Amino acid sequence: MRSPVQDSPLCHAVRRRSVLLAAGAWAALPAWAQDPAWSPARPVRLIVTYPPGGGADVTARALVDRLGQRLGQPVVVENRGGAGGTIGAEIAFHAAPDGSTLLWGNADILTIAPHLFTRLPYKPMGFVPIGPTAAVAFVLVGRPDLPAKTFPDLVALARRTELSFASWGNGSPGHVGSEMFKNHVKAKMLTVPYQGTAPAAQAVLASQVDLMYMPSPLWLAMQSRVTTFAAASKARYERFKQVPTMAEFGVPVDLEVWQGLFAPPQTPRPIVDRIATELAAVTGDPQVRRKIEELGVVPLSGSQAEFAQSLAPDAARWSEVMRLANVQPQS
Repeated sequence: MRSPVQDSPLCHAVRRRSVLLAAGAWAALPAWAQDPAWSPARPVRLIVTYPPGGGADVTARALVDRLGQRLGQPVVVENRGGAGGTIGAEIAFHAAPDGSTLLWGNADILTIAPHLFTRLPYKPMGFVPIGPTAAVAFVLVGRPDLPAKTFPDLVALARRTELSFASWGNGSPGHVGSEMFKNHVKAKMLTVPYQGTAPAAQAVLASQVDLMYMPSPLWLAMQSRVTTFAAASKARYERFKQVPTMAEFGVPVDLEVWQGLFAPPQTPRPIVDRIATELAAVTGDPQVRRKIEELGVVPLSGSQAEFAQSLAPDAARWSEVMRLANVQPQS
């Protein structure tokens, strides 16, 4: 039953105006963007904001072949590392919104960076969310010759002498996590920034730095060459149940971060819908999920709407984490 308000002349006028505006907006799109069955006309550039070999890079490469098959064009990873991921994010933000450039986004550059930097060369919430792909775990590790071999030993050592922490840029989980550890155990720490997780890991292996939070894909490959202390998570991970969490030792540090696909601002809806549909099919594929799990990463899949709605709560979570870690915004 329709109400008198719904049948009023004003309501009819508003509905008619909405239809006309929508039609006008559709007509204003380029012809290639109006086709509901849009397909890329050339290979798609996927910008990963860290160097090759890191957690973001290996996870992206686990998906690109299948995504390219479904889109009908290769999806090519382009690593643009530096400045904690903000260099690559800026490039993607200013790319043409025609589906030829996508961003392998993550919490670092989209929901953490806004709380750390007073100025960014891109608008984090200006990107168009497409869909989630994975969640990356982090394991606290030390250089192979570090005297401490257990987490309690590490805490005692940190209170006796100033240790160094490798991070992959200001505001990265590695940086925030080092501040949280320092505050919880009441110790002095020196944080050393690197271009990405892979260079940071090499520094730990070479005993140039004492500690780092190693992304789980790197840790699985390097665990025999480092000292493993604990996972920075709320609960133990199925893939490596033998590793206790920092929370079990009374140091509740949870650094798990999501990864997902984004398009530049103002990318037309038909393009976003097509890529979102194909991405959901890829991330929901059991073979792909097993491939991701083998990397030590938690596979994620979901709709574009659900993914978009998750960003604001995640930004609020990191705002609180930064506050507790006493990390101050930088200009």
